[in-house]
Amino acid sequence: GIPGEKLMGNAGRKVFEAIRQRYDLTALNGPVWVACGKGNNGGDGFVVALELAQSGVPTVVLCIPDAMDIQGDALTYYTQVIESGIRVIPVNGQNWRTEIDKAGLVVDALLGTGLEGLELREPYAGVVLAINQLSVPIMAVDVPSGVSGDAGQMTEPHIQAQFTVTMGYAKAAMLFSPVREAVGEVVVAEIGFPVDSLAHVAGSPLKCLSPAEMSHFYPKRSIAAHKYQVGKVAIIAGSKGFSGAAVLASTAALRSGAGLVRLAVPDSIGAIAETLSLETIVSYAPETASGGFAMAGKSILEGLIDWANILAIGPGIGRAAETIELVTELIPKIDKPLILDADGLFALATNLTCLEHRTTPTILTPHAGEFQNLLDAAGLKMQSNWQSASAFAKRYGCTVLLKGAPSVVATPAGEVFVNSTGNPGMATAGSGDVLTGMIAGLLAQNQTLPGMLNYAMFKHGEAGDLARKKFGELSMIASDIINALPQVLLP
Repeated sequence: GIPGEKLMGNAGRKVFEAIRQRYDLTALNGPVWVACGKGNNGGDGFVVALELAQSGVPTVVLCIPDAMDIQGDALTYYTQVIESGIRVIPVNGQNWRTEIDKAGLVVDALLGTGLEGLELREPYAGVVLAINQLSVPIMAVDVPSGVSGDAGQMTEPHIQAQFTVTMGYAKAAMLFSPVREAVGEVVVAEIGFPVDSLAHVAGSPLKCLSPAEMSHFYPKRSIAAHKYQVGKVAIIAGSKGFSGAAVLASTAALRSGAGLVRLAVPDSIGAIAETLSLETIVSYAPETASGGFAMAGKSILEGLIDWANILAIGPGIGRAAETIELVTELIPKIDKPLILDADGLFALATNLTCLEHRTTPTILTPHAGEFQNLLDAAGLKMQSNWQSASAFAKRYGCTVLLKGAPSVVATPAGEVFVNSTGNPGMATAGSGDVLTGMIAGLLAQNQTLPGMLNYAMFKHGEAGDLARKKFGELSMIASDIINALPQVLLP
């Protein structure tokens, strides 16, 4: 294997490179403080301090252990720090609390992945609290101190980092709340770990989506393509008071490249749908007294099902008993790929046996509340988001896109894909309806699963990120996401 001393040196240099790329080290308002513990994480920190000092950056090392407590590879680099003349301040010595206020940047190399227990003891707790109170950037080496990157446990207190340079691979818990908030932006550093030491990572079902990977799924068209060849989407959506959900979904499907979109809505909102989306073909269906889909419209909807090559059911259809009955009768008979969202998922939860008779792909797109309803109906206990989504997908032979921060796609085969785009501004009415339309529009052109579903999820988040840049997190709305699609759906 590779000597530990070399791995430690590689790790420290990678952290230094990441710091140099991110910050103008000549413009900091004070020295860089590197807070070091006694283990390998502290050793990485000593290397960072050496690299900084050799580059002419004013550097201070805040050292938790006494020199006699530092052992192994970390001792090698600690000795070099002392010999180089870098200022080292022991925690139990000088009044470091006053001096650290002058720091321009803090590097957290106190504790690594070997965290045990849920309580951070002194002197670590005091140092962590002091660092968090500073109004300067904080970056963490491997994981923020007080955070377990794999198990997802966090002590109180723990370091709140702006970004984390993690070694070898992204730890699973870093992708999900609450650890996601503690690590900030994550940079993965390749430091030369032997392949066999990463076997446990290779066996993980989690895969994080990357821009490079997603670019391969852009739907390419023949030069002679016509509208009937590039996707026929049918969407069953809307009810009285919820015409917007239907129009957002149909417009998103069109903006995602579908050649034709037919939208079925209850009679009373048909004129609204026609007015708001000129390119959508609107079908009027008989409605209940409350303005939802009535059983009398079943034959109209069956005609749409026969015409389309992909179906989406649910946005804004309401929860009237008659509508639920209609949806649960349609689901087993649809022989095309089917997307169920929103109230369509509520209907499904009343009769999960609907899924047992389906022979074509079924895609469920719940948010956390809708998914909890499905889990309750299935008698499954909530685990972590991705584990629960995976368990449900495998049991019912469907694909689950569980919306959240981050969203995940779980397949019947046990794969789990984690999204890397999106932002809190997308927590706005209609955002999920846009996603449903995008999935339908993109899958109508290419039914490769889970690839095109991942592409839709990724691009939905990317469009949301673009909308945030233009309008801000508080002011962006769902239609802003649609309006950003032409800029993100590019080859």
